[in-house]
Amino acid sequence: MEYFPKLVWEKIYLSPLNADDAEILTKWMNNPNVTDFIPMWSKIATIQWEKTWLENINKNWDYTFAIVKKDGDQFIWTIALHSVDYINQSAVLWIMIWDVQEHGKWYWSNAINALLSYAFNTLNLYNINLRVRNFNEKAIACYTKCWFKKVWAKHHCIYYNGKWYDHILMEILKPDWQKKNK
Repeated sequence: MEYFPKLVWEKIYLSPLNADDAEILTKWMNNPNVTDFIPMWSKIATIQWEKTWLENINKNWDYTFAIVKKDGDQFIWTIALHSVDYINQSAVLWIMIWDVQEHGKWYWSNAINALLSYAFNTLNLYNINLRVRNFNEKAIACYTKCWFKKVWAKHHCIYYNGKWYDHILMEILKPDWQKKNK
């Protein structure tokens, strides 16, 4: 598969998603070690479902990228800014670590910083927020490392494996990100 370095940050780059990614996305979407952390965990993905998602991605998500390791051009994750509101200068960040071999590695913060740089410096956004499940401690730690702050929690809104979980809303403002990246 061919990827195109749109946004480069240290050892990764963000590329537009490729129509040929449907097969690998189907494999990852059916792996419970991956999908337990996302709202689509109960879906059964097919190659056709993923192809349709890839065809419609720009209609439903404002900016969606493949996260690719520079070394070997390996597609490992997907990251997006969606619900972009140019009047209020805000958007929602979404990131998915597909390749379980890459969980817990520093690529996560590199990808977030590349997208935040684009959001704040190119798109002139001011507030980027995200939602994370309260049991996803690694994600919360990474977002905190990237200077996101907890804003509120929506309690018992996720029913998963017989238990209720919370969604935590986190955000970062442009001045806070700029201070971090001087």
